[in-house]
Amino acid sequence: MSALDDPKVQRVLEREHARAESDGERLSPLRDKIDAAKAAGTFTYDMYPTDVYLAIEPAMGRFLNLCARSIDAQCIVEFGTSFGISTIYLAAAARETGGRVIGSELEPSKAERAQANLEEAGLADLVDIRVGDALQTLKEIDTTVDLLFLDGWKDLYVPVTQLLEKDLRHGAIVLADNIHTFRAEIQPFIDHMARDDGPFHSVTLPFESGLHYSYYHKP
Repeated sequence: MSALDDPKVQRVLEREHARAESDGERLSPLRDKIDAAKAAGTFTYDMYPTDVYLAIEPAMGRFLNLCARSIDAQCIVEFGTSFGISTIYLAAAARETGGRVIGSELEPSKAERAQANLEEAGLADLVDIRVGDALQTLKEIDTTVDLLFLDGWKDLYVPVTQLLEKDLRHGAIVLADNIHTFRAEIQPFIDHMARDDGPFHSVTLPFESGLHYSYYHKP
């Protein structure tokens, strides 16, 4: 049995995915306001309530887990931990590879819930959740990064990638969620990763929200 299929892990994931399904109900009253702010160029991600998950789908979670296991990832960095759903998938992979996960979360209440979920799943010993601005909390990584997962504020995808590029090993994978759902906000990241003179080779995978997959070719 894989670490991901452990009953404790599956119990937490099933519950949290079920809770995440209510995002639509919580966001419904704000849709017009958010759409208007995007059109006016005044949108910021703190317009979303702090109890909104904006979580990955289960199939994407299993894909993240598989990616980490397939490259024997020892250090996995996650930008945007939220309530810890994606973190659990990544930590389950780290359990099998002997690695660890470094997570980042701006909202303290979300980080607290994520920590509790990881403890319930029996994976907390594999994860270091750093609370605060990711450009500060992820500044010091004491080892080579094998996999980077981006799922926080979309306008920070480029700065976070640039911050961690020095730590990426040759062959590292960079995965970025919401390529379809936040296309305009993420376009600078897509352009950055597609530079002809850049070290990344990328493709967008057909998950519902759109997952950008990049391979890092160290210069």
